[in-house]
Formats: sequence, C-alpha cells, structure tokens
Amino acid sequence: MKQVKLMLDYLQGPIWTSDVETGRPKTGIPSVDNDEQLRKLNKKISELYSSYYEFDSHGQACWFDEKQEKADKGKMLGLLGKLNARLAELNDGSFEVKDLETPRVEAL
Repeated sequence: MKQVKLMLDYLQGPIWTSDVETGRPKTGIPSVDNDEQLRKLNKKISELYSSYYEFDSHGQACWFDEKQEKADKGKMLGLLGKLNARLAELNDGSFEVKDLETPRVEAL
C-alpha cells in the first residue's frame, strides 16, 4: 500500500514530496498528485510554515519564529484538517496517510 506522508519543512510540504514552486504533490498516486484542491491547500500550508523562517535575523543565519508558529496554531490546525479531509475523500483504499504534523502542532 502506498503512503502519503504529511510533514513540514522550509519550502516543502506538508505532502511529501511536493513541487516547491507550485505545491503539486509528487506521491506517485494520481488522485492525490492531480487534485487541485490538495495542491492549493498544500501550497498555502507550505507558505504559512515557511513564513516562520527568517534569515540573518536574531544573530543567526537561519532563525525559526516559534512564537508566531504558536500564535498561528489554530490556523494551521484548520488547514491541516482540511488537507486530511480532502485526502480522506480521495482515498479509494489504495493509500494510507501518515500525518506527522497534526499531533506536533496540537502539542504546541
């Protein structure tokens, strides 16, 4: 069974892997990779998470704004919820979702 992994990193995700410029998933699962709703949600979540990174800031080459991430917790959980709901709609039993982000964000 194929797996759709959800995790976040700078300019990536949450669907691993994705095109960093368009947000289009690259899972090898056509129903996931070609869904416009997923692409838009994936891109929006990626942009929000990537906005927490600052370069040459706070005396560091790369600084992560944990305070802002916590402030956006509800927004991020809402987006991840929509993403998971859409994946559930598309799932015909040929893949499983491994969501590493929702529990992490819930714990903030």
